[in-house]
Amino acid sequence: MQWSDVLEDRSLDNLPYKIEINEWGQIVMSPASNRRGYFQS
Repeated sequence: MQWSDVLEDRSLDNLPYKIEINEWGQIVMSPASNRRGYFQS
């Protein structure tokens, strides 16, 4: 799955959590850790 596919998939609209795509194109729907949030900001 590509990021553009995720954007077009209406079943993924308005989710109460964040999603990511890993290097194999799989959707990962786990919450980010505080440490990761620190590095992202």
